[in-house]
Amino acid sequence: MNTTMPSDRYERLDTARWLAAMAVVLLHCASQGLADEAAHGTFAWTMANLYDAAMRWCVPVFVMISGALLLDPRPAEPLRLFYRKRMTRIVLPLAMWTLFYIVWRAASARIDGDQVPWTVWLGAIAAGKPYYHLWYLYMLVGLYLVTPFVRRAYWAVSERVRLTAVTVVLGLAMIQAAWHDGAEHGGLFLTWFAPFLGYFVLGRLMFDGHVRLRHAALLLAASILGTAVGIYAMSSPSSFQTYFYNNFSVTVPVMSVAVYYLILHGPRLPRLAALVPLTFGIYLIHPAIIDLLMRAGFYQPGSGDAWVIPVLACVVFMLSAGIVWLMRQHRLTARLV
Repeated sequence: MNTTMPSDRYERLDTARWLAAMAVVLLHCASQGLADEAAHGTFAWTMANLYDAAMRWCVPVFVMISGALLLDPRPAEPLRLFYRKRMTRIVLPLAMWTLFYIVWRAASARIDGDQVPWTVWLGAIAAGKPYYHLWYLYMLVGLYLVTPFVRRAYWAVSERVRLTAVTVVLGLAMIQAAWHDGAEHGGLFLTWFAPFLGYFVLGRLMFDGHVRLRHAALLLAASILGTAVGIYAMSSPSSFQTYFYNNFSVTVPVMSVAVYYLILHGPRLPRLAALVPLTFGIYLIHPAIIDLLMRAGFYQPGSGDAWVIPVLACVVFMLSAGIVWLMRQHRLTARLV
């Protein structure tokens, strides 16, 4: 069932990383065009919805990449070494970028003339949502905490048990998403990793070739269309319903698995190895670049979004990559990205 050599698959994971980073940027650029609920159904809103829907695989694929790398069969690191390496990589950026975006939000509110009590910012930190994208880092803390135990369990059971576990975890996550109408990231952030364990384990299973997906391209197209149509049908000028954007809606898991499968087993895409180390930093910094470009008047949602959104995403991606590259040239700032 393995259709590519191991070394080739590791190179394809590099491809997956920069593609997922680009998808996150495009998704967040598109979401700016969905902010005006009154624009529901217009051409600009429809295109923004389509771009947003088409990129919803990005976070699940990031998690699957982590699973492929962290659940490898090599001898396990001692717990202390594992935690020191992973937490050093995540905790300092998490703390510094949380502070950065709290200051960023406070400054933006002051510029806009809004009076926001300081307790709001403390509440955002306590909720694990100091800015709309940083929830992912808060989720990773919990995921890294349980990874050594998941890894041990993964290699202690059969392939059938692993597949069954993935089915159960993803199935429960999808039921929960439907039950809560797509609401995400509630409760203590250290528990947010639990539904993502399905993607995490599936990432290694698919990397090892244990999952065969027929008609992956067709499934991808159908899931993107289903997501976009679902958002359109459930929303109205007075209510924007985001269930189909949820990482565990009925369409996004299909989309995510299809994209990951096509990256691993489809036509080879550029590896862009020099870009890969920048992807973490690009994820962290790109929302600030979007804000700056919008405040500078380079983009206003609702006008020419069919072509402006992809152009904006490319500009944001390149500017973010350039800033991250510069930050990595100094040993102090390099630890933040």
